[in-house]
Amino acid sequence: MNINGIVPYLSFAPSAKTKARALYLGLCALGMTVAANAGEPRIISFDAPGAGATTGSFEGTACYSDCSALINNFGAIAGTYQDANNVFHGFVRSPEGKFTTFDAPGADTTAGDFNGTFVNGINDAGAITGFSVDASGGAHGFLRSAEGAITTFDVIGSAQGTTTPNALNLEGAIVGFYADQNGVFRPFLRRPNGTFVTWSVPGECNASPATGCFGSAAFSINLFGTAASGYEDGNGNFVDHGLLRAADGRLTTFDVPGAGTGLYQGTGCPGCSRPINLFGANAGFYIDGNSVVHGYLRSPAGKITTFDPPGEGSQGLGCFADCSMGLNDLGAITGYYLDANNVYHGYLRSPDGKFLTFDAPSADLTANDFNGTFPVSINDWGVVTGYYVDKNNVVHGFVRFP
Repeated sequence: MNINGIVPYLSFAPSAKTKARALYLGLCALGMTVAANAGEPRIISFDAPGAGATTGSFEGTACYSDCSALINNFGAIAGTYQDANNVFHGFVRSPEGKFTTFDAPGADTTAGDFNGTFVNGINDAGAITGFSVDASGGAHGFLRSAEGAITTFDVIGSAQGTTTPNALNLEGAIVGFYADQNGVFRPFLRRPNGTFVTWSVPGECNASPATGCFGSAAFSINLFGTAASGYEDGNGNFVDHGLLRAADGRLTTFDVPGAGTGLYQGTGCPGCSRPINLFGANAGFYIDGNSVVHGYLRSPAGKITTFDPPGEGSQGLGCFADCSMGLNDLGAITGYYLDANNVYHGYLRSPDGKFLTFDAPSADLTANDFNGTFPVSINDWGVVTGYYVDKNNVVHGFVRFP
Protein backbone atom coordinates (compact mmCIF):
# COMPACT_ATOMS: atom_id res chain seq x y z
CA MET A 1 0.00 0.00 0.00
CA ASN A 2 1.31 3.46 -0.94
CA ILE A 3 0.44 6.58 1.02
CA ASN A 4 1.36 9.89 -0.59
CA GLY A 5 4.06 8.09 -2.55
CA ILE A 6 5.62 6.54 0.55
CA VAL A 7 5.59 2.80 1.15
CA PRO A 8 4.96 2.11 4.88
CA TYR A 9 8.19 0.91 6.46
CA LEU A 10 6.54 -2.08 8.10
CA SER A 11 4.59 -3.39 5.13
CA PHE A 12 7.13 -5.97 3.97
CA ALA A 13 8.28 -7.28 7.37
CA PRO A 14 7.52 -11.01 7.58
CA SER A 15 7.07 -11.22 11.35
CA ALA A 16 6.24 -9.12 14.38
CA LYS A 17 9.84 -9.31 15.64
CA THR A 18 11.19 -8.19 12.28
CA LYS A 19 8.66 -5.37 12.23
CA ALA A 20 9.72 -4.24 15.68
CA ARG A 21 13.40 -4.36 14.72
CA ALA A 22 12.73 -2.40 11.52
CA LEU A 23 10.79 0.20 13.44
CA TYR A 24 13.47 0.50 16.11
CA LEU A 25 16.17 1.13 13.52
CA GLY A 26 13.90 3.58 11.76
CA LEU A 27 13.29 5.45 14.99
CA CYS A 28 17.00 5.69 15.70
CA ALA A 29 17.56 7.28 12.30
CA LEU A 30 14.49 9.43 12.81
CA GLY A 31 15.77 10.67 16.17
CA MET A 32 19.10 11.70 14.66
CA THR A 33 17.28 13.55 11.87
CA VAL A 34 15.06 15.39 14.33
CA ALA A 35 18.03 16.33 16.49
CA ALA A 36 19.91 17.64 13.48
CA ASN A 37 16.94 19.79 12.44
CA ALA A 38 15.83 20.90 15.88
CA GLY A 39 14.45 24.43 16.14
CA GLU A 40 11.59 26.36 17.65
CA PRO A 41 8.30 24.44 17.84
CA ARG A 42 5.62 25.44 15.35
CA ILE A 43 1.86 25.15 15.93
CA ILE A 44 -0.56 25.20 13.01
CA SER A 45 -4.30 25.63 13.46
CA PHE A 46 -6.64 23.93 11.01
CA ASP A 47 -10.33 23.47 10.30
CA ALA A 48 -12.01 20.81 8.23
CA PRO A 49 -14.07 22.15 5.32
CA GLY A 50 -17.69 22.37 6.42
CA ALA A 51 -16.88 22.72 10.13
CA GLY A 52 -19.31 25.01 11.93
CA ALA A 53 -18.16 28.29 13.46
CA THR A 54 -21.20 29.68 15.27
CA THR A 55 -20.13 31.72 18.29
CA GLY A 56 -20.88 29.94 21.56
CA SER A 57 -21.78 26.66 19.88
CA PHE A 58 -18.64 24.52 20.46
CA GLU A 59 -18.96 23.63 16.78
CA GLY A 60 -15.87 23.21 14.64
CA THR A 61 -13.04 20.82 13.94
CA ALA A 62 -13.01 18.07 16.56
CA CYS A 63 -15.61 18.51 19.27
CA TYR A 64 -15.49 19.73 22.82
CA SER A 65 -16.04 16.44 24.64
CA ASP A 66 -14.60 12.97 24.08
CA CYS A 67 -13.31 13.67 20.56
CA SER A 68 -10.08 12.96 18.78
CA ALA A 69 -7.60 14.42 16.31
CA LEU A 70 -5.12 11.61 15.77
CA ILE A 71 -1.84 11.52 13.85
CA ASN A 72 0.08 8.58 12.40
CA ASN A 73 3.81 8.30 11.75
CA PHE A 74 3.43 9.60 8.19
CA GLY A 75 1.72 12.81 9.31
CA ALA A 76 -1.84 11.94 8.29
CA ILE A 77 -4.39 13.28 10.77
CA ALA A 78 -7.85 11.77 11.26
CA GLY A 79 -10.63 13.19 13.36
CA THR A 80 -14.17 14.40 13.75
CA TYR A 81 -15.77 17.74 12.98
CA GLN A 82 -19.16 19.24 13.79
CA ASP A 83 -20.98 21.23 11.12
CA ALA A 84 -23.33 24.20 11.49
CA ASN A 85 -26.30 21.80 11.58
CA ASN A 86 -24.85 19.96 14.61
CA VAL A 87 -24.03 16.84 12.61
CA PHE A 88 -20.67 15.09 13.07
CA HIS A 89 -18.48 13.88 10.20
CA GLY A 90 -15.10 12.21 9.80
CA PHE A 91 -12.09 13.78 8.15
CA VAL A 92 -8.58 12.90 7.04
CA ARG A 93 -5.93 15.61 6.65
CA SER A 94 -2.93 14.66 4.53
CA PRO A 95 0.61 15.71 5.56
CA GLU A 96 0.33 18.41 2.87
CA GLY A 97 -2.88 19.79 4.42
CA LYS A 98 -5.43 18.36 1.97
CA PHE A 99 -8.74 17.31 3.54
CA THR A 100 -11.02 14.39 2.76
CA THR A 101 -14.33 14.25 4.64
CA PHE A 102 -16.59 11.22 4.94
CA ASP A 103 -19.65 9.70 6.58
CA ALA A 104 -20.03 6.07 7.56
CA PRO A 105 -22.94 4.24 5.91
CA GLY A 106 -26.05 4.48 8.07
CA ALA A 107 -24.89 7.55 9.99
CA ASP A 108 -27.70 9.94 10.87
CA THR A 109 -27.08 13.28 9.16
CA THR A 110 -30.37 14.91 10.16
CA ALA A 111 -29.79 18.55 11.15
CA GLY A 112 -29.90 19.16 14.89
CA ASP A 113 -29.63 15.52 15.94
CA PHE A 114 -25.97 15.69 17.15
CA ASN A 115 -25.42 12.31 15.49
CA GLY A 116 -23.18 11.27 12.61
CA THR A 117 -19.68 9.81 12.24
CA PHE A 118 -17.00 9.80 14.97
CA VAL A 119 -13.34 8.90 14.34
CA ASN A 120 -11.29 7.22 17.09
CA GLY A 121 -8.21 5.73 15.43
CA ILE A 122 -5.83 5.80 12.45
CA ASN A 123 -2.92 3.44 11.75
CA ASP A 124 0.26 3.88 9.73
CA ALA A 125 -1.35 2.29 6.67
CA GLY A 126 -4.00 5.03 6.70
CA ALA A 127 -6.90 2.82 7.82
CA ILE A 128 -9.36 4.51 10.17
CA THR A 129 -11.81 3.21 12.75
CA GLY A 130 -14.59 4.77 14.77
CA PHE A 131 -18.34 4.58 15.07
CA SER A 132 -21.46 6.09 13.59
CA VAL A 133 -24.70 6.95 15.33
CA ASP A 134 -27.89 6.14 13.46
CA ALA A 135 -31.28 7.88 13.57
CA SER A 136 -32.38 5.79 16.56
CA GLY A 137 -29.26 6.69 18.55
CA GLY A 138 -27.53 3.36 18.07
CA ALA A 139 -23.74 3.15 17.69
CA HIS A 140 -22.11 0.94 15.05
CA GLY A 141 -18.43 0.34 14.36
CA PHE A 142 -16.71 1.04 11.06
CA LEU A 143 -13.37 0.41 9.38
CA ARG A 144 -12.34 2.76 6.56
CA SER A 145 -9.52 1.62 4.30
CA ALA A 146 -6.82 4.00 3.09
CA GLU A 147 -8.59 3.99 -0.27
CA GLY A 148 -11.87 5.09 1.33
CA ALA A 149 -13.89 1.86 1.37
CA ILE A 150 -15.94 1.62 4.59
CA THR A 151 -17.04 -1.59 6.30
CA THR A 152 -19.52 -1.37 9.18
CA PHE A 153 -19.86 -3.94 11.94
CA ASP A 154 -21.44 -4.77 15.30
CA VAL A 155 -20.03 -7.03 18.01
CA ILE A 156 -21.78 -10.40 17.90
CA GLY A 157 -23.97 -10.82 20.97
CA SER A 158 -23.96 -7.14 21.88
CA ALA A 159 -27.05 -5.16 22.71
CA GLN A 160 -28.27 -3.50 19.52
CA GLY A 161 -26.50 -0.27 18.62
CA THR A 162 -23.72 -0.32 21.22
CA THR A 163 -20.51 -1.08 19.28
CA THR A 164 -17.83 1.58 19.85
CA PRO A 165 -14.31 1.03 18.46
CA ASN A 166 -11.49 2.99 20.11
CA ALA A 167 -8.31 2.10 18.21
CA LEU A 168 -6.67 -0.18 15.63
CA ASN A 169 -3.18 -1.48 14.95
CA LEU A 170 -1.19 -1.81 11.72
CA GLU A 171 -2.61 -5.29 11.05
CA GLY A 172 -6.16 -3.92 11.21
CA ALA A 173 -7.13 -5.43 14.57
CA ILE A 174 -9.66 -3.15 16.30
CA VAL A 175 -10.46 -2.79 20.00
CA GLY A 176 -13.24 -0.96 21.78
CA PHE A 177 -16.31 -1.64 23.87
CA TYR A 178 -19.94 -2.69 23.57
CA ALA A 179 -22.86 -3.06 25.95
CA ASP A 180 -23.99 -6.53 26.96
CA GLN A 181 -27.63 -7.52 27.41
CA ASN A 182 -27.57 -6.01 30.93
CA GLY A 183 -26.36 -2.69 29.55
CA VAL A 184 -22.88 -3.04 31.07
CA PHE A 185 -19.89 -2.09 28.89
CA ARG A 186 -17.48 -4.88 27.90
CA PRO A 187 -14.24 -4.85 25.86
CA PHE A 188 -13.91 -6.41 22.42
CA LEU A 189 -11.24 -7.25 19.86
CA ARG A 190 -12.16 -7.48 16.19
CA ARG A 191 -9.54 -9.51 14.34
CA PRO A 192 -8.49 -8.54 10.79
CA ASN A 193 -10.57 -11.47 9.50
CA GLY A 194 -13.71 -9.99 11.06
CA THR A 195 -14.12 -12.39 13.98
CA PHE A 196 -14.58 -11.12 17.54
CA VAL A 197 -13.09 -11.81 20.96
CA THR A 198 -14.48 -10.47 24.22
CA TRP A 199 -13.17 -10.92 27.77
CA SER A 200 -13.81 -10.32 31.43
CA VAL A 201 -11.93 -10.77 34.72
CA PRO A 202 -13.05 -12.17 38.06
CA GLY A 203 -14.38 -9.48 40.36
CA GLU A 204 -15.46 -6.97 37.74
CA CYS A 205 -18.84 -5.33 38.22
CA ASN A 206 -21.64 -7.15 36.49
CA ALA A 207 -24.74 -5.12 37.33
CA SER A 208 -26.71 -2.67 35.22
CA PRO A 209 -25.60 0.96 34.91
CA ALA A 210 -28.54 1.91 37.14
CA THR A 211 -26.42 0.72 40.07
CA GLY A 212 -23.50 2.94 39.02
CA CYS A 213 -21.48 0.28 37.19
CA PHE A 214 -19.98 1.40 33.88
CA GLY A 215 -18.10 -1.85 33.28
CA SER A 216 -14.94 -2.21 31.20
CA ALA A 217 -13.46 -1.32 27.82
CA ALA A 218 -10.37 -1.66 25.62
CA PHE A 219 -8.68 1.55 24.50
CA SER A 220 -5.60 0.71 22.44
CA ILE A 221 -3.75 -2.17 20.78
CA ASN A 222 -0.15 -2.48 19.59
CA LEU A 223 1.37 -4.35 16.66
CA PHE A 224 1.92 -7.48 18.76
CA GLY A 225 -1.80 -7.63 19.60
CA THR A 226 -1.52 -6.55 23.24
CA ALA A 227 -4.58 -4.50 24.20
CA ALA A 228 -4.69 -1.90 26.97
CA SER A 229 -7.96 -2.27 28.80
CA GLY A 230 -9.46 -1.57 32.19
CA TYR A 231 -12.37 -2.55 34.37
CA GLU A 232 -14.45 -1.49 37.37
CA ASP A 233 -14.75 -3.88 40.26
CA GLY A 234 -17.98 -4.98 41.92
CA ASN A 235 -17.08 -4.02 45.47
CA GLY A 236 -19.57 -1.18 45.75
CA ASN A 237 -17.33 1.78 44.93
CA PHE A 238 -16.75 0.76 41.30
CA VAL A 239 -13.00 1.28 41.59
CA ASP A 240 -11.06 1.27 38.32
CA HIS A 241 -8.16 -1.13 37.67
CA GLY A 242 -5.66 -1.49 34.85
CA LEU A 243 -5.86 -4.51 32.57
CA LEU A 244 -3.64 -5.73 29.72
CA ARG A 245 -4.68 -8.52 27.35
CA ALA A 246 -1.89 -10.31 25.46
CA ALA A 247 -2.42 -11.67 21.96
CA ASP A 248 -2.71 -15.20 23.36
CA GLY A 249 -5.49 -14.12 25.72
CA ARG A 250 -3.46 -13.84 28.94
CA LEU A 251 -4.82 -11.11 31.23
CA THR A 252 -2.66 -8.97 33.53
CA THR A 253 -4.29 -6.69 36.09
CA PHE A 254 -2.51 -3.90 37.93
CA ASP A 255 -3.05 -0.89 40.17
CA VAL A 256 -0.99 2.28 40.39
CA PRO A 257 0.53 2.85 43.86
CA GLY A 258 -1.47 5.66 45.46
CA ALA A 259 -4.65 4.99 43.50
CA GLY A 260 -7.73 5.52 45.67
CA THR A 261 -10.35 2.94 46.59
CA GLY A 262 -13.28 5.32 47.03
CA LEU A 263 -16.20 5.83 44.68
CA TYR A 264 -14.98 6.02 41.05
CA GLN A 265 -11.34 6.27 42.10
CA GLY A 266 -8.52 3.91 41.17
CA THR A 267 -6.36 3.21 38.11
CA GLY A 268 -8.26 4.84 35.27
CA CYS A 269 -11.44 6.83 34.89
CA PRO A 270 -14.65 6.21 32.88
CA GLY A 271 -13.94 6.59 29.17
CA CYS A 272 -10.35 7.76 29.71
CA SER A 273 -7.72 6.63 27.21
CA ARG A 274 -5.02 4.08 28.07
CA PRO A 275 -2.48 4.21 25.21
CA ILE A 276 0.01 1.38 24.66
CA ASN A 277 3.09 1.54 22.43
CA LEU A 278 4.88 -1.00 20.26
CA PHE A 279 7.13 -2.18 23.09
CA GLY A 280 4.31 -2.65 25.62
CA ALA A 281 4.65 0.54 27.66
CA ASN A 282 1.22 1.70 28.82
CA ALA A 283 0.12 5.13 30.05
CA GLY A 284 -3.05 6.50 31.58
CA PHE A 285 -4.74 8.26 34.45
CA TYR A 286 -5.31 7.37 38.08
CA ILE A 287 -7.40 9.03 40.79
CA ASP A 288 -6.07 9.10 44.34
CA GLY A 289 -7.93 8.90 47.64
CA ASN A 290 -8.52 12.66 47.57
CA SER A 291 -10.09 12.42 44.10
CA VAL A 292 -7.13 14.18 42.48
CA VAL A 293 -6.20 13.01 38.97
CA HIS A 294 -2.60 12.07 38.07
CA GLY A 295 -0.81 10.41 35.18
CA TYR A 296 1.15 7.16 35.10
CA LEU A 297 3.50 5.27 32.80
CA ARG A 298 3.85 1.50 33.16
CA SER A 299 6.95 -0.05 31.59
CA PRO A 300 6.82 -3.34 29.65
CA ALA A 301 8.34 -4.98 32.74
CA GLY A 302 5.59 -3.63 34.99
CA LYS A 303 7.42 -0.74 36.67
CA ILE A 304 5.03 2.17 37.27
CA THR A 305 6.09 5.82 37.29
CA THR A 306 3.57 8.48 38.28
CA PHE A 307 3.69 12.09 37.13
CA ASP A 308 2.10 15.53 37.31
CA PRO A 309 2.90 18.38 34.93
CA PRO A 310 4.03 21.66 36.51
CA GLY A 311 1.31 24.27 36.88
CA GLU A 312 -1.54 21.96 37.84
CA GLY A 313 -4.32 23.17 40.10
CA SER A 314 -5.68 21.34 43.12
CA GLN A 315 -7.47 18.78 40.90
CA GLY A 316 -4.25 17.56 39.29
CA LEU A 317 -4.76 16.77 35.62
CA GLY A 318 -8.34 17.84 36.27
CA CYS A 319 -10.19 15.42 34.01
CA PHE A 320 -12.39 12.74 35.53
CA ALA A 321 -14.03 11.13 32.49
CA ASP A 322 -13.49 10.79 28.73
CA CYS A 323 -9.94 12.15 28.96
CA SER A 324 -7.27 11.75 26.28
CA MET A 325 -3.55 11.00 26.49
CA GLY A 326 -1.03 10.14 23.77
CA LEU A 327 2.04 7.88 24.01
CA ASN A 328 4.56 7.21 21.24
CA ASP A 329 7.02 4.36 20.72
CA LEU A 330 9.90 6.37 22.19
CA GLY A 331 8.00 6.82 25.47
CA ALA A 332 7.03 10.48 25.05
CA ILE A 333 3.60 11.38 26.45
CA THR A 334 1.23 14.22 25.63
CA GLY A 335 -1.99 15.32 27.29
CA TYR A 336 -3.59 18.24 29.08
CA TYR A 337 -3.97 19.56 32.61
CA LEU A 338 -6.17 22.02 34.47
CA ASP A 339 -4.50 24.97 36.19
CA ALA A 340 -5.63 26.82 39.32
CA ASN A 341 -7.65 29.23 37.14
CA ASN A 342 -9.60 26.38 35.53
CA VAL A 343 -7.88 26.71 32.16
CA TYR A 344 -6.58 23.67 30.26
CA HIS A 345 -3.04 23.59 28.84
CA GLY A 346 -1.11 21.05 26.82
CA TYR A 347 1.97 19.23 28.07
CA LEU A 348 4.73 17.05 26.68
CA ARG A 349 6.58 14.61 28.91
CA SER A 350 9.88 13.38 27.47
CA PRO A 351 10.99 9.75 27.93
CA ASP A 352 13.37 10.91 30.69
CA GLY A 353 10.56 12.65 32.60
CA LYS A 354 11.08 16.31 31.65
CA PHE A 355 8.05 18.49 30.98
CA LEU A 356 7.21 21.16 28.46
CA THR A 357 3.86 22.95 28.55
CA PHE A 358 2.20 24.86 25.72
CA ASP A 359 -0.95 26.55 24.47
CA ALA A 360 -2.30 26.60 20.95
CA PRO A 361 -2.47 30.08 19.38
CA SER A 362 -5.88 31.71 19.94
CA ALA A 363 -6.85 29.21 22.65
CA ASP A 364 -9.21 30.70 25.23
CA LEU A 365 -7.20 31.31 28.41
CA THR A 366 -9.98 33.11 30.28
CA ALA A 367 -10.12 32.05 33.93
CA ASN A 368 -12.93 29.65 34.89
CA ASP A 369 -14.01 28.99 31.29
CA PHE A 370 -12.65 25.41 31.37
CA ASN A 371 -11.44 25.98 27.82
CA GLY A 372 -7.90 25.95 26.44
CA THR A 373 -5.69 23.44 24.66
CA PHE A 374 -6.34 19.68 24.49
CA PRO A 375 -3.57 17.50 22.98
CA VAL A 376 -4.74 14.01 22.04
CA SER A 377 -2.06 12.21 20.03
CA ILE A 378 1.71 12.14 19.44
CA ASN A 379 3.61 10.26 16.73
CA ASP A 380 7.16 8.95 16.74
CA TRP A 381 8.46 12.19 15.25
CA GLY A 382 7.16 14.06 18.30
CA VAL A 383 4.41 15.76 16.31
CA VAL A 384 1.35 16.41 18.49
CA THR A 385 -2.26 16.84 17.42
CA GLY A 386 -5.38 17.80 19.29
CA TYR A 387 -7.88 20.60 19.47
CA TYR A 388 -8.42 23.92 21.22
CA VAL A 389 -11.38 26.14 22.07
CA ASP A 390 -11.21 29.83 21.18
CA LYS A 391 -12.82 32.80 22.98
CA ASN A 392 -15.94 32.40 20.86
CA ASN A 393 -16.35 28.80 22.05
CA VAL A 394 -15.56 27.44 18.60
CA VAL A 395 -13.34 24.35 18.36
CA HIS A 396 -10.31 24.09 16.04
CA GLY A 397 -7.73 21.40 15.35
CA PHE A 398 -4.02 21.95 15.77
CA VAL A 399 -0.77 20.22 14.91
CA ARG A 400 2.41 21.02 16.84
CA PHE A 401 5.77 20.35 15.19
CA PRO A 402 8.84 20.02 17.46
